[in-house]
Amino acid sequence: MSGPAELSIVTGVILDSGLKATAVLGMAWGLSTLLRKRSAAARHAVWATGLACLPVLPLVAAQRGPSIAIDAPWVFGVWVAGALISLSPLLFGLLRLSWLQRGATRDAQGRLFTKKLSSPVTWGLFRPIVLLPESARSWAPELLDAAMAHEQAHIQRRDWAVHMMAWTVSALFWFNPMVWLARHKLAQDAEHAADDAVLSQGVRATDYASLLVSLASCKPPAVALGIGHSQVALRVLAVLEPRARSPRRWPVWVLALLLAALALPALGAWPTWSAPADTLTCKV
Repeated sequence: MSGPAELSIVTGVILDSGLKATAVLGMAWGLSTLLRKRSAAARHAVWATGLACLPVLPLVAAQRGPSIAIDAPWVFGVWVAGALISLSPLLFGLLRLSWLQRGATRDAQGRLFTKKLSSPVTWGLFRPIVLLPESARSWAPELLDAAMAHEQAHIQRRDWAVHMMAWTVSALFWFNPMVWLARHKLAQDAEHAADDAVLSQGVRATDYASLLVSLASCKPPAVALGIGHSQVALRVLAVLEPRARSPRRWPVWVLALLLAALALPALGAWPTWSAPADTLTCKV
């Protein structure tokens, strides 16, 4: 072996867990497909569980010790560089959110408005912020209430915290396309679930669809982190489609966590490859 044994083990852990992440997210995809007629909240729970389970894979793989080692020291450097590049939008986005908040103005009801956005956005966990575009001041009261209800649904569902988790995991597993696809599906279902929450409050589907259409001509918010409006056409179709809209997620959480508890230990310990013992001796 040309490099340190410890670095070779780390390289093996990175590649092993990266490959097995495909299997975990494949199971999430299958379960989400089975639930395609169920609510968006249920599918969101599946994707959230799948992504949250991925950091367990390196921990389990590391238990294999030297047998998982791969003599390719350059892999670690490439992984670190990719992770830092993938995390940079997260860091810049946090700074931009803070900048947007400082430049916002309040109305008599305490709502925040800014000229820097074209659609509503919300962020934060313990002290969540809802920021509205300046144009929202002229919206009809019922449409403004619907927009606020959508953002409040994100807050009640803790979607921003899940969004942060998904972004961090996708940065750690940046080399696996399935992870980025899973994050996209997670964000998509979060929007649909928040829309369902608005409709459950008695808002007419046609009126709410009109609000979404009115936002379609606006450019998306130049914010990487806030939970905002996206893929308006798909959301309009989902709003008008007669389908299940239950906000209940705990049965799916239980099922997904049970499957993860059964599959992760076996999957993580399964030897994708095994390095011969004599390859762990550094060359002199």
